Amino acid sequence: MMRPDRLTRLARLWCMVAGVLLILYLARQWRVGMTDGLGHPFGEDFLNFWSGARLALTGHADAIYDLARFHAFETGVVGAPIDLYHYSYPPVMWLVSAPIALLPYPIAWAVWQGAGWVAFATAMRRIAPGRGLLIALSLPAVFINAMGGQNGCWTAAILGWGLILIDRRPVVAGAILSLFVVKPQLGWLIPLALLAGRHYRATAAFALTAVLLVAATLPLYGIEPWMAYARQAAMLKQVILEDGSGTWHRMLSVFVAVRHLGAPLALAYAAQAVASGAVALMVASLWRREGSGDRAKAVLATGVLAGSLYVSDYDLVIAGLPAVWLWPIAGPRLRGWIALATLTPLAAASLALTSGIALGAAMLWPMMVGAVFLCRPGLRDRATPSHL
Repeated sequence: MMRPDRLTRLARLWCMVAGVLLILYLARQWRVGMTDGLGHPFGEDFLNFWSGARLALTGHADAIYDLARFHAFETGVVGAPIDLYHYSYPPVMWLVSAPIALLPYPIAWAVWQGAGWVAFATAMRRIAPGRGLLIALSLPAVFINAMGGQNGCWTAAILGWGLILIDRRPVVAGAILSLFVVKPQLGWLIPLALLAGRHYRATAAFALTAVLLVAATLPLYGIEPWMAYARQAAMLKQVILEDGSGTWHRMLSVFVAVRHLGAPLALAYAAQAVASGAVALMVASLWRREGSGDRAKAVLATGVLAGSLYVSDYDLVIAGLPAVWLWPIAGPRLRGWIALATLTPLAAASLALTSGIALGAAMLWPMMVGAVFLCRPGLRDRATPSHL
């Protein structure tokens, strides 16, 4: 295992390389209007977030789940032809992302990426005061997230701060964690963990805030957007998840791995059900036994990823959280698994395209199982603390 000073130098070197690559990538996206001339807009998927929020704010919410109208609007924003992008989030996201709709598109992108990273980085600094900021900057998933204009830093920040505050400010923690209502495929484990850990105030705050967020959309937009969202979600599930056209190589779920081994849909769903059920059992049993200690938090954060039907490489910003919770008490083998999970975004897509098999899930599960094994009674005292 590398010495800490070597890891620090390597992390700093990667930050410089990644920074240059990101600048070059973004510069390419201004060749024709705000695009690269090959169908990719500046900010990539962020164009969806901004366009949805802008259309909702200006009274055109009915266009968000209309593929043709939404595409026409986005093309007008960037000023050149682009590939078909779509909006895959529920109407609650319009409320959460409303502030960015008040800003011009390029500035909104910078605010979205910068504020999301700061929210995540401050959580990491709270967990690992010595090197949290450097780790938050050097995680490969942060680089992938920035290139794709995605929300990985925001989801990691929500999970991180919710778990940091769970004991001291349970109501605030529950309210923060309820923001996963915009990504229920990642947030479904959270109330299970809170209930198992007997965090009843946090659970109540989670449920109440989630209900209020959903209810707030009804007088603003009505019920029709929710019906349109359900129709679009069903269509996207078939196109993106079940058929995997164009995006499967970036996905890390057991379902996608089994599906791209040639298995029929029923078998892929069954495999995912077993995997998700196993994750739920591990998380619930650990939170019931140990409350909300660092190991339990790490297993929940890893389980959010490993147990999801729909999880992509940019979501692995979340993997930074279990990494810093586990590293001080992990032995060499578990540290290797932690490194494998955090480096997954750099290799998973390329390996999937090369091999024809989505191998990302196999890179996540060793950390999940290793963390649970480390938490077993009688094994805690065998780990030698070594702080980041």
